[in-house]
Amino acid sequence: MIILIPTLEPTLALVELIESLQHEVPAARVLIVDDGSGPEYQTAFNALDRRNVTVIGYGVNRGKGYALRTGFIWCMEHAPDEAVVCADSDGQHRPADIAKVGAEALTYPDAVVLGVRAFQGKVPARSRFGNWATAMFFRLATGVKIKDTQTGLRAYGSHQLRSLMNVPGDRFEWELNALLAAADAKQEIIQVPIDTVYENGNSGSHFRPVADSLRVFRPLLSFGAVGLGCWVLEMFVFVMLANALGMSGPVGLAFAVVLSRIASGTVNFLANKHKVFGDTSKGGTRKQVVQYVALAIALLSITIVGVEILTLVGLAPWIAKVILDVCCFALSFSVQRRWIFSREPDDEPIEPVTHGHLHYEFTRQGHDVVV
Repeated sequence: MIILIPTLEPTLALVELIESLQHEVPAARVLIVDDGSGPEYQTAFNALDRRNVTVIGYGVNRGKGYALRTGFIWCMEHAPDEAVVCADSDGQHRPADIAKVGAEALTYPDAVVLGVRAFQGKVPARSRFGNWATAMFFRLATGVKIKDTQTGLRAYGSHQLRSLMNVPGDRFEWELNALLAAADAKQEIIQVPIDTVYENGNSGSHFRPVADSLRVFRPLLSFGAVGLGCWVLEMFVFVMLANALGMSGPVGLAFAVVLSRIASGTVNFLANKHKVFGDTSKGGTRKQVVQYVALAIALLSITIVGVEILTLVGLAPWIAKVILDVCCFALSFSVQRRWIFSREPDDEPIEPVTHGHLHYEFTRQGHDVVV
């Protein structure tokens, strides 16, 4: 078993973690990936070097996802038959929990094994909210309930590593993308309870709340941006037809409404299919169009009926409309991603591994360096 730990600007606490791991799981090999920490952190890496730990890395920070894929390449070259347990370097994962997740991976090599936290006790507010938000998004996107989508403690069978190289994202979004890929492939996801640990308010985390959150929620944000853009297009076409072409009266306005809705709906369909969801389903476009139109009719019906019901119980019509629009937005995203534009596993053979379009050799220069 390989314990893979990506790290950026480590402290001597990482050395203490390694010492505990070597006592807890003496048969495991520890692989550290230096994600561009810089020469001022060489003291910590030198201390690791004296403890029979393999350290590889590169000179410029590229992100956690990139570091994990770099570690996977090393594992495929040097330990092709070993399960890989990924853990964080900031003290969030206890050695006993790492060992527990690793043992589960050895028992179920075809599954993705997650060490999931209960988020009890003193948990930073941003961490608690962030996990809740990503868990809700993940369930909306896949229908699968994961208690801790942000956990960095995960384990994979050796044969899974090559497919993980195809998961997009170089930073923290890679981990959520990897879970989405597993759910799309109907892969078993095993959740192992672990302790909730936050050292010093999680001050050791390099997660950037704004930039990395935008990366994590990119699919949902892209879906919303496309929807907004299509609404603007619909209004533009409607105004152009109603005014510039002189369409007046009930019939003319109705004609403008229908044509503008068709125009925006067509653009929305194509943008969602090819850009937002990256459709890989084997269903024909004609079938998808029928499903998309049926969804649009269903959402319109839900909105009409829902507004009527909510106004009857005393809500203002505009408040009722906002509530229904938010619900329909979430429902539309879920239905389109999970069924209309579903991503299906590729039956084609996986291409040879590439990483940043470079070929990698692992050489000894102070510590192993990937260039």
